[in-house]
Amino acid sequence: MFQLTIRRRGAQAVVAQCVTALSVMALSVLAWLRAEQVTDDRGSDSSEKAFMVILAIALGGAVSVAAIAFVASKTSLFQ
Repeated sequence: MFQLTIRRRGAQAVVAQCVTALSVMALSVLAWLRAEQVTDDRGSDSSEKAFMVILAIALGGAVSVAAIAFVASKTSLFQ
């Protein structure tokens, strides 16, 4: 009798795991069918492009200033 209850508990756990796995798979398939995770391949919008251009100009300016300062400090050693 004791072994019978252990087997039932084990079977119930297996059934619960199978139901959980099937539910997750069903929800994943439904989400895929509804196309909830569609990526937009039209490119970024203009505000993002403008931000990236401004960021690139700012980084370029910072690198230029650092390079000029470095060269000026090295040339000052020879004067």
